[in-house]
Amino acid sequence: MNLAWEAALCADKSGFDREDIRYVPSKNSSPYVEVILDNLNATVLTQPEVEINPLYRFSHLFADMFDINLSEYQKSRELFFDIFIHYIVQLDLRQGLSRKQYQLRYILKDLLADVCEINSEPVILQMKTEHVAVLLRLVWKLYRCGSSIMLFKEMMKVIYPSSIIYESREKANQLLIYIGEKETEESRAQMELLQAVFLPIHKQVSLFWEHHFGIIGIDETMKMDEMIII
Repeated sequence: MNLAWEAALCADKSGFDREDIRYVPSKNSSPYVEVILDNLNATVLTQPEVEINPLYRFSHLFADMFDINLSEYQKSRELFFDIFIHYIVQLDLRQGLSRKQYQLRYILKDLLADVCEINSEPVILQMKTEHVAVLLRLVWKLYRCGSSIMLFKEMMKVIYPSSIIYESREKANQLLIYIGEKETEESRAQMELLQAVFLPIHKQVSLFWEHHFGIIGIDETMKMDEMIII
């Protein structure tokens, strides 16, 4: 961790809101790093206060303001410094965004605004960060290629690695989905979200959670007390 924007990303992993971070000018700064930590290889923050070397990138701005011989208006100078670094961090993070990443942010904004009309915000907030990232990428791909079933299958494998999706030969537009996990309120809400996002309205879905349905001729699915008869 070297620069202030890296500290902001570490705050995300550490459970701190970026807005709660307080950037303070370090009095004992290393000339080689911007973020002053005891452990230079740290990847998480243990407290919301982050010491910053004010001269590492902005010596032309802060050399006079934080002169060691200056003692007046200390609180005001530190408050200004905190606001300034917060602003710089936002600029640094946005500079690395591509057009696709901006689009992914708009997709996330739409999902949090319940554009699927299924109260998706609490589901998104409960999902793992890496799962949300995959979801956004696949929704972005859905807009571009329209292959919803394949994208749905890919997303299912990410969240439910043991899942299997079958397309019924007897009933058109019917999907039989073996999830391979115990049904919970959270997982049920996730499935509702994935169906609303990826599957066409005319698709009929039958979910099988812990137990697979029996398939004649496949011994693994025909075990007593471990299968469902349909």
